[in-house]
Amino acid sequence: MPKYSITYDFGTGSVKGAIINAKHEPIASTTEAYPMYTPEPGFAEQKVEDYLSSFVKVTKRLLLQTNLTGEDIKGIVISQTSSSLLFADEKGKALCDCVTWVDSRAAEQAKNLNEMSGLDELATSKRVSAKIAWFLEKRPKVVAKAKYLLDVSAYMYLMLTGTTAMDLTAAYATGLIFPIDKEWNEAIVEMVGVDPALLPERIIDSFEIVGYTNTDYALEAGLVHGIPVFGGCSDNANGHLGTACINPGDAHIYMGSSGWLSVTTPIDDESASFNQLPSAIPGIGYEYFCTDSVGTTIDYLISTLYKEEADREDIYQLIQDEVKAIEDDEKQVLFLPYIFGEEAPIDDPNVRGTLLNVDSNVTRAHIMRAAMEGIGFNYRWIKENLKELDMWKVNFVRVIGGGAQSDAHVQIIADIMDEPIIRLDNTRFAGNIGLSMCIHIGLGEAKDFSELNKFIREEKTFHPRKKYRKRYDEMFEYFKRSYFSLKDLYTDMNG
Repeated sequence: MPKYSITYDFGTGSVKGAIINAKHEPIASTTEAYPMYTPEPGFAEQKVEDYLSSFVKVTKRLLLQTNLTGEDIKGIVISQTSSSLLFADEKGKALCDCVTWVDSRAAEQAKNLNEMSGLDELATSKRVSAKIAWFLEKRPKVVAKAKYLLDVSAYMYLMLTGTTAMDLTAAYATGLIFPIDKEWNEAIVEMVGVDPALLPERIIDSFEIVGYTNTDYALEAGLVHGIPVFGGCSDNANGHLGTACINPGDAHIYMGSSGWLSVTTPIDDESASFNQLPSAIPGIGYEYFCTDSVGTTIDYLISTLYKEEADREDIYQLIQDEVKAIEDDEKQVLFLPYIFGEEAPIDDPNVRGTLLNVDSNVTRAHIMRAAMEGIGFNYRWIKENLKELDMWKVNFVRVIGGGAQSDAHVQIIADIMDEPIIRLDNTRFAGNIGLSMCIHIGLGEAKDFSELNKFIREEKTFHPRKKYRKRYDEMFEYFKRSYFSLKDLYTDMNG
């Protein structure tokens, strides 16, 4: 009888795959990167063929590492960065590159939708509903040829099973559902102008079966026919599973290519807001605020400031050592980490990364520390916004993601936020571990998501250091003032 699960997490820059055993332990894990393309200002696209080839490479690598075959796999589940968009024809051929969540081309269409609805927050430049409106206006021939309107997970469902659906978390992220419901909102769909026939008919829970592997593509990846494929969830909802933030007041930070700060909440009519998203757990939601450039900021600075060392295996340790060496240096350098614009704590597609207060004594370590601090200031600013909404009543703050492997960076965030930050074991693949619970529940092997508490383990707690409190209180105010002082300039330059 098959004993193992495979979980896939399609992120901004790579897909992370893991084979999980019955104890929710990853016995093998691997990553395959893929590029992002920016053919025009505000555009951020990825090649569908890169997703397909990455899935095959990851699957074959995992099976080879464990000496397993497709016969040993009892279930597959997929997570993805939400708010992606692609159109496919009746044969499943993609008709355009995938428009990623980072893409902000649809600012004008978002404004129009908000004016039509009378709701200021119905759409943003990065929401799928606005991007659909953009395609209807700018690429009508693509839409006319399409049979399917999909995101990354829904496309992979189609390629693996020949059928498709959207999990609830992904469907809600399109902006075509409000309030949280498992039905498309007919009024919003009509206002956007999209043909409802393009939308997946089924909106499913994370532990529901989409279908069973039955395609040549599944065989190409090393799988066999008949493996159940489960709904899964978007990456931000997956963060809740990977951190076991399953009770109201549980909070977590994610540090990947992008990042977010999120607080778990119950779903009810009184708490409905555009910032509350449904989790993978029925009846549970979360207040979610995404900051667009975390790992992308660090990687940009590595390629710029560490060109000679960029290919070293210990590059991140080198950076950590350099930053720790100047942690008591009081030089005030600011870096606004807005490489791709920003969603939260400020919603501004025109803002860009900015370095401030540089003199001849500033080193690359100062700039890298300023970038880490800038990311930390964003998290603190989000926390401040949550406090104003009376939503910062947290039980704990846990952290996962590749960026959380840096002691120096997590400590800076703890100091800036004035909060203990708890790092979990397997921080880079924690989402994959949490995601496997969808399979276990779907197969009847687990009662509910509370069983995550048996498997999620804390690795280290970073306590805020009082001696940096005054410095970071002051610099946080400078950070916010810097953005507002330059806001109009960003609009003039990039609007």
